[in-house]
Amino acid sequence: RGEELFTKLDGTTFEHSALAHLISIYETEKDWPKAIAATQRMETLAKQPYFKEIAQYHCELAQIALLRADYATVARELETAFAQYRGCTRATLLAGDLEAQQGNLGAALAAWQKIETQNPAFLALAADRFADTHRKQGTIALGVRVLRSYQAQYPSLDLLNALFTLVLEDEGPDAAAALVKEELARNPTLLGLDRLLEAQLIGAPLERRRDLELVKGLVGQHIKRLGLYKCDGCGFRAKQYFWRCPGCLKWETYSPRRTESPDGFM
Repeated sequence: RGEELFTKLDGTTFEHSALAHLISIYETEKDWPKAIAATQRMETLAKQPYFKEIAQYHCELAQIALLRADYATVARELETAFAQYRGCTRATLLAGDLEAQQGNLGAALAAWQKIETQNPAFLALAADRFADTHRKQGTIALGVRVLRSYQAQYPSLDLLNALFTLVLEDEGPDAAAALVKEELARNPTLLGLDRLLEAQLIGAPLERRRDLELVKGLVGQHIKRLGLYKCDGCGFRAKQYFWRCPGCLKWETYSPRRTESPDGFM
């Protein structure tokens, strides 16, 4: 096995490259405890920090424990992740998920709000979480105010989409259409156009509905093709967000904001 061969190179001039290969093996096999141990050795050997990678490994373990509802392990892994990297937005997202899964909705919202002080661009990844949690709490109006503030300061397709759905539910199609028109004037996007058409379809006369549905269908096709996340390192594009790029295999290289521009270039 490759792991055994690389381990035999410990203490030799090839130890650094062997350790790098070992870390790659452990990441591929999702053996996060071994990845943590090997990366900590790499820190000592290379005399450079790998705190972001180690924090991500602990987040992986926290994610697995959350699926098992092993809340004590989740909390312990997240505490270790934060000890490694206080600015770890993934750990903050998971901290909110931990509270939400236990029914502590107010604490979940408070956790996700901390993302603004870490890296506000990552609020886009929490947009649906904010919207869903305010629905469950029965505080949609408050959710609209919070998301409006975030969208005004840190505009993103995902924040706009979550805000639109809450406004549509709470204030109706006219208010939702007005919101999107204002956003389109400031930042034209296909998603904004799609949501405007959705609002206009509600209550539209029968003779207009057919044309609106046709245009909405065409816009929707382009959104699926263009509304992607993009790795800032290698340019790999994907429909879902990855903490580790499947292309270059680096951590935290994906922008949390989806782009609609062809090939990911603005």
